[in-house]
Amino acid sequence: MRQLCVLALSSLAIISAGSAQASKTPIKGEINYPCTANDSLTQRIQSHMFDGVELTEAQRQRMRDLTDQFRFRHSVTNVGDLEQMQQLTLSPQFDEEAVLQQAQKMANQQVKFQVEMAHVRNQIYGLLTAAQKKQVQQNYERRIDNLCDVHELQ
Repeated sequence: MRQLCVLALSSLAIISAGSAQASKTPIKGEINYPCTANDSLTQRIQSHMFDGVELTEAQRQRMRDLTDQFRFRHSVTNVGDLEQMQQLTLSPQFDEEAVLQQAQKMANQQVKFQVEMAHVRNQIYGLLTAAQKKQVQQNYERRIDNLCDVHELQ
């Protein structure tokens, strides 16, 4: 049950973060992510995974380097898929097959993005000491318990 809860909530968080970024973008057709150390992409990569973990300056610098590399590979996102889905949704004749194909295309892009984010997180996790890794595990267990408690209240 916990795994299902985590999967559902993490998928929603990533999708809502992407749509929130898209809604703030003044450029038609593209979303440009700025390359700053404190932007939302860095926060998404860390995903509160390392909250409460004391990092050395060398570890922080390596984390910034890894997130900058990731950010460079994902600096521009095409908004055309969102526009296509909007057109399909508002069409007078609902085309379920076209919506399914568009949704699948968008989902595949999200899966690829999540896999690459997980790879960066894994690289960052590899930089930690045993004590820091233990703290990360404790933080994770606490977040899962909180998420499931909230889910059970609904």
